[in-house]
Amino acid sequence: MTPGWQEDEVRSIYTEIAPSYEALFPVLSRYDDRVERFLAEAVTPGCRVLDVGCGPGLHTRDLEASVSVLGTDLSPEMLELARQSRPSGEWRVHSYYQPLPAEWGRFNVALAVGCLDFCDDLPRVLAHLAGALEPGGKLLFTALERRPGHEAHEAPTREIPTGGPPVTLHLYTFEEVSRAVRSAGLQPRAYVHAPGWVQLTEQRTLWFGWWSVERP
Repeated sequence: MTPGWQEDEVRSIYTEIAPSYEALFPVLSRYDDRVERFLAEAVTPGCRVLDVGCGPGLHTRDLEASVSVLGTDLSPEMLELARQSRPSGEWRVHSYYQPLPAEWGRFNVALAVGCLDFCDDLPRVLAHLAGALEPGGKLLFTALERRPGHEAHEAPTREIPTGGPPVTLHLYTFEEVSRAVRSAGLQPRAYVHAPGWVQLTEQRTLWFGWWSVERP
């Protein structure tokens, strides 16, 4: 399988739902306040924040004005919504399968929440994100977690229907994510197994491993 093989399909899905995404978000997510608590602890005045798979920029739009935000997404339509909500931010089309361009500089804080569900090469992507962090930089990311006996989470992949071609979700065990974190040169800070988002077609909650990690 070639990394990024379904990027066109994912881009198409998020382009289609962009106009209604913010209205759907409370139904789609079960994030509670995990992202907000991480940002409140990690973000300091004047720091640089990277939001990978930013969508319409919901997580970063209310950060104080001195904070520099750069968001990436596959969908230009999502990025336009993010631009409207935080005009001071930088919003770039970019695939996490590729390293971040060096001219973007490094970041103090990064998010990759709810976007690695389609990732079939987690070590590669975490290495790219680690390379974008300053020493001491903190990253919060989520991975769909595979657990034997946890309904709909037993297999390494799960195909979900869409309005067009189906897309494949990738689920990783705790041990697989731990190895990917270490191979990227990152250090775990905190972990919790908790709800992620609701697959509306089946009315099923999908569960994440929530990982807070740091670049030494």
